[in-house]
Amino acid sequence: MKISTILLVLALTFISLNCNKVKEVVNLNSEKAFKNDSVVKPVKIELPENFDEFNKKFHSDSLFQVSRVDFPIEGQHVSGFEQYNWTRKNWQFQAIPVAEKSEIEEYQHSLVKTDTLITERFWIPDSGFEVERQFKLIQNKWFLIYYNDINL
Repeated sequence: MKISTILLVLALTFISLNCNKVKEVVNLNSEKAFKNDSVVKPVKIELPENFDEFNKKFHSDSLFQVSRVDFPIEGQHVSGFEQYNWTRKNWQFQAIPVAEKSEIEEYQHSLVKTDTLITERFWIPDSGFEVERQFKLIQNKWFLIYYNDINL
């Protein structure tokens, strides 16, 4: 009985001393923050933008779309003898969202997705028609970085 009482007293003393040390460390850290006039600000962690939400807005809001095209953009527009690189001035609003499957049966369609890059391609074999676009996650926001529109 005496040994268990002694062990209990020692355990309580040990816990009490450690709690006081933790309080002292917290108080010292708080005092240092005030003495240095520094304010500890919470760090805001920004999650990557959801592509599906971006995709809907990008293909329905023209101002948002232009803000998320990373001009000067790679790729070009070729239609017959007309050919030019994409700029803000000649940009054509893109209304068709990225989709898992194409609803137009005459086109071949491929979609390759990673966490940071989405590449979609439409083409009609042996026709001279091909559209390819790439979206990239840049600083947790999606941008169109490549758009090739070929129609010969």
